[in-house]
Amino acid sequence: MAALPRPGDLVALDPAECVELLEQAPWVRIGFVVDGLPTVLPVNHLFHDDAIFFRTAPGSKLGTAAATGPVAIEADGGDTSTRIGWSVVAHGHARIVTDPALEEQLFALPFEPWALPDDKGFWVRVDVRSISGRRIVRP
Repeated sequence: MAALPRPGDLVALDPAECVELLEQAPWVRIGFVVDGLPTVLPVNHLFHDDAIFFRTAPGSKLGTAAATGPVAIEADGGDTSTRIGWSVVAHGHARIVTDPALEEQLFALPFEPWALPDDKGFWVRVDVRSISGRRIVRP
């Protein structure tokens, strides 16, 4: 029989809960490499067809992420007064959406980039290959 978690323990989240938390997060951070250096940027996103999507502008760092491939997506949340929190990390491969039917589907969804939406002309898809998360508990 497993021991009950102690206050402050980190407890693993199951993949379904990780997806739910990512879907509900108002933004995520995307990590990728540019010119040999790690880069992390916030981006608002949507979860659709088991993939993470966001819009960006041509020539942007996020466009570079889509061209370079492997990325990490991270989201977290917490409450400072109770010291309870969670973190989810997904790894996957980014690519620019080129299928016109999928683009049409995505533009029809209730989503708008927070920063300069008129300049964010194309979609990036991150196919999630692995996802994990953990929660700080206070039983």
